[in-house]
Amino acid sequence: MSSSDPRSVDPSDIEPIGAVIAVAFTGAAIGLAGAAVSFVAVDFGVALIGVGVVVALSSPLAYVRMKRLRGE
Repeated sequence: MSSSDPRSVDPSDIEPIGAVIAVAFTGAAIGLAGAAVSFVAVDFGVALIGVGVVVALSSPLAYVRMKRLRGE
């Protein structure tokens, strides 16, 4: 980190597994928001749940693919 701010994070400091966790958490949050919205607007809530599931499941798949491409 070249910045003087101790809280700043350089993109190279983030490990791939950390990115996977962040994206999976985001997908879960989208899905939970969809579940809450589905009580008011069923179609929109179900769509959000679907997007959340896709985001949460694509994150580990992308990590495995990246590891295979790197040869690890």
